[in-house]
Amino acid sequence: MTESRSYRGQPVDDRRRQRRTRFLDSALALFGTQGYAASSIPAVCRHASLSSRQFYESFTDREDLLKAVYDDIQDATMSAVSDAVVAALERHARLDDVLEAGVAAFVDYYADSPERIRLSFVEVVGVSPAFEVYRRERRLKWADLLAAVSDRAAQQGLPVADTDPLVWSAYLGAVNFAIVENAENPDTTVDDVMRVMRRMLRPGVLG
Repeated sequence: MTESRSYRGQPVDDRRRQRRTRFLDSALALFGTQGYAASSIPAVCRHASLSSRQFYESFTDREDLLKAVYDDIQDATMSAVSDAVVAALERHARLDDVLEAGVAAFVDYYADSPERIRLSFVEVVGVSPAFEVYRRERRLKWADLLAAVSDRAAQQGLPVADTDPLVWSAYLGAVNFAIVENAENPDTTVDDVMRVMRRMLRPGVLG
């Protein structure tokens, strides 16, 4: 049997995961404030108090790091929205309450973190042709999630209109704009974002 290697009593794999998390946290802090283009790998390493050698143990390059942070944020947001909507459906809430739960979960996830907003909706745009393809793939995952939620609501007898994935994609683009506007315009409040998102869903997207 092969025993896990350890360093100072801690498994090496655990140490690598911890270092990866520190790089991700530093990337969010720098990319989300100074910007991706202005934040070099050495700067990320200094912020994380780790070496460039340790960086390349976890990531191939700076864009790979950006992708990892972006994925973490997207995955967490999707989980928050999905959990909130499923919980509302399981308690047989009205359609408006189901929508409110999903919208609130999305907005709440970003409300306290301008860094998440800037990284997710500003810094990832136009990074490279490959990254643009990847962003589209992530948007399609969101469209699939929202379409699945809509289908489940319809199966429970809630009054949901048929909605195709393109409509959901258009909705997501508008939502992203509203979130960024809230972060950059002090006159736009979280309540404003919630109001617009609700209005676009009903009567807009879902009838």
